[in-house]
Formats: sequence, structure tokens, C-alpha cells
Amino acid sequence: MTDTTARVEAAIRAALGTIKPASADIDGDADLALVAGLDSVEVMDLVMEIEDRLDVSIPVESLAEASTVNQLRTGICRLIDGGAPAGPA
Repeated sequence: MTDTTARVEAAIRAALGTIKPASADIDGDADLALVAGLDSVEVMDLVMEIEDRLDVSIPVESLAEASTVNQLRTGICRLIDGGAPAGPA
């Protein structure tokens, strides 16, 4: 796992811990809406938490493409790395 990947993963987990504490340790491939129980408002809160932690702006289309922690992490890593692949999960 690269430094960026680890940093993004930690930010997502910390943000999840703030929004839904019981969901901070869900499996990376678990669906955020189904398993974590995030509704649309909580998803937006999650994104704002992640943006604050990483000092990035996450486009809305990134959310539409990501339904799991791993997919969200990959999308954010691509954004941070300027479109480069995020590497293995």
C-alpha cells in the first residue's frame, strides 16, 4: 500500500468513525449504504469529513462511482495522484 493509499484509507476510516462510529471497521468491499447504513445526508457528511482531513475537493461523480470503502479510496487516490492508478488494495 502506498503512502497516499494508506493516508486516504485512514482518512476514510476516521471520517466513518465520526459519522457512524460502529462502521469505522467495516470490510473495504462492504457497501457503504447497505452495511454501514449511510443515508444520503450521511454520505455527504462523510465526504465533507474526508475533504477536510485530506484538504481535497471530491467531485460528486466520484461518489456515484464508489459504493465501497475500497472504491472510494481508489477514486480519491486517483484524484490526489492526478489520475494515476492508486495501486493494489
